Amino acid sequence: MKIFAKITILNILLLVAFCFWSLNVALKTTLIKNFDMTLIRQIYHANDLTLTFFRQVTNIGDTYQTITIAAIIFIILIIKKYNYAAIFLVLNKVVVAGLNSLIKLIVQRPRPEHHHFVYAGGYSFPSGHSASSFALYISVLIISLFIFKKISIKIIISMIAILLVILVGYSRIFLGVHYPSDVLGGYLLAATILTFNTLLFSMKDFFILQLKGIKN
Repeated sequence: MKIFAKITILNILLLVAFCFWSLNVALKTTLIKNFDMTLIRQIYHANDLTLTFFRQVTNIGDTYQTITIAAIIFIILIIKKYNYAAIFLVLNKVVVAGLNSLIKLIVQRPRPEHHHFVYAGGYSFPSGHSASSFALYISVLIISLFIFKKISIKIIISMIAILLVILVGYSRIFLGVHYPSDVLGGYLLAATILTFNTLLFSMKDFFILQLKGIKN
């Protein structure tokens, strides 16, 4: 099976998974309640050292920080003439942020009632920090797979990107501002958008940009 077909199947599965998960969250099913309570019992334990650490970690997924990082990477990609890669990065970031905000308004899930160790406004599902960090850092991961030749560089960037995404999601639960199901919802949303845009940028002679691949 060609890679294009595999990514298409993955994109469909991710979309179905996100819709299933969102519906269960909206309906407040037993599945979601049990999932959240089980993980919260394991994660929501704070002390001064871990609070200091995860307060810094959670900022990595903050709107302003991710926009700043995305802007810097965008400029570097443009300078290096990876124009479509730069568009791919920004498109993922913008679409994920927009859809995340829209879905929050539709679902209108209140944030957890227990103590919040950092300020968080608005609705809870999906987690904006989790979706935003996934959109940014996994986009960088995907781009790196195309533009770098050395396997060691690809592995290092991939490990850092995945670790950052996991830590940001974990921090949102740890700091009490999101349910675990919010974080998973943010991941699923971003993964769905990224796989779709990866397919889009793999097509030939598509639209006026004639997108031929992420690295061109």
